[in-house]
Amino acid sequence: MLRVLITETCYGGKIDSEADFSVLSSLVARFLDPAAFEENFNILPSSDETGAELILTTGTSKSDFVDWVNGLPEREPPTYLGLPPNAEKLLLEAHAEEMVRNTRLVMNVLDEGEAVMAEAPEEAHGA
Repeated sequence: MLRVLITETCYGGKIDSEADFSVLSSLVARFLDPAAFEENFNILPSSDETGAELILTTGTSKSDFVDWVNGLPEREPPTYLGLPPNAEKLLLEAHAEEMVRNTRLVMNVLDEGEAVMAEAPEEAHGA
């Protein structure tokens, strides 16, 4: 019942991409699984490549969960989302390439502006 409510009612109605809906469904199925209540449950998607694990706390009190959350890394690795370990590096490289392209574009516009100003008659410069 909870799976259907979360997937179909709460969030599913707001998702218009089949791929995104599939991701939501798999996340809900992963976390709302009876195995999640067993000891040593790994909440990360299984990954042969990384072997990454994120084991839920075995405690049941609020302080157990708060301690578990506070013990998580400050920056979550991409493997927490089922992505390859180098996903962040690839994203940063793509951002850097875009920044270089944009900088070149701005520099070209500035160079063109300087050329126009250099060709303008001296009177237009206020001299």
